[in-house]
Amino acid sequence: MSKVRFDDRVALVTGAGGGIGRAHALALAERGAKVVVNDYAVSITNIAENDNRAQAVVDEITALGGEAVANHGSVADPEGAAAMVQQAVDSFGRIDVIVNNAGINASDAIQDEPGPAYASHMGVHLEGQLMTVRAAWPHMVSQGYGRIVNTSSAGALGFVQPDGTWFGSYAIAKGAVIAATRQMAGAGAPHGIRANSILPLAISRMVSPLIPGTPTLDYMERFTGPEHIALGASILASEECPVSGQAFSISGGRMAVLVYASPLGFSDAEITPEKVRDNWGLVMGEQDELHRLGNFYEAVDNAFEYTLLQRAGIGAEVQL
Repeated sequence: MSKVRFDDRVALVTGAGGGIGRAHALALAERGAKVVVNDYAVSITNIAENDNRAQAVVDEITALGGEAVANHGSVADPEGAAAMVQQAVDSFGRIDVIVNNAGINASDAIQDEPGPAYASHMGVHLEGQLMTVRAAWPHMVSQGYGRIVNTSSAGALGFVQPDGTWFGSYAIAKGAVIAATRQMAGAGAPHGIRANSILPLAISRMVSPLIPGTPTLDYMERFTGPEHIALGASILASEECPVSGQAFSISGGRMAVLVYASPLGFSDAEITPEKVRDNWGLVMGEQDELHRLGNFYEAVDNAFEYTLLQRAGIGAEVQL
């Protein structure tokens, strides 16, 4: 079986000083990539810490015979994001892969948003990813090749804390990452650029403090290592990446696509709230007690809404 390799490829991994980011950097380097290891050296609540985690990971890579350089900029700073991409070009001659991993977690409750943490979360999780991609885009277009792996989170699907707090800006930003990735995929298609997002679940310094002494923490420590995320996501960063614009749930050795989907639903050109109420089963579609769905269509883009509308019998005779 041939091995997925990154020889002659250059990757930027943000937030790579520890946890999942470090695992990404090591996995790519072990398979031949030259890596820019970015880490801004802040706590999970975005407080500056006095260490050099990025250089420590670079030292690990070079000790294993790989090539890497450290970058200490912030993805939330436009100049910092541009500089880390330029460092890749200056150090290694090109930029092929971006793994947008940098993240913080200091969210406020949804009912208190926009709160003190809102700007930071948007700056790091959403705008930071957009700015690294924006900086790399001209290089990827000119070379006709690029791979982008954006980090979202299952928190985008609903994120409640052990104390009952439903997070706001963290979940909002992570949801926006999925939408941004689909747009990148569309824009990148003519240029050989593929973009996908991952929704990783792994033990990390972001997770451990939230669930101390619980069976969940024990389970995660045993089964959900950061290396599982990096090794699974490596296919998305490679030449062999078969898709673009998709989101993937990934954890503990399991990787699966996450889709937006819709049943054909209820349709009536003379719709009323009463008709909707009385046909609620059709609106919701087929699903069982294990949340398995039947007769759903993947919502591939906004234009597919017209397809479903016509399949449901509304204006089916019109050629679009």
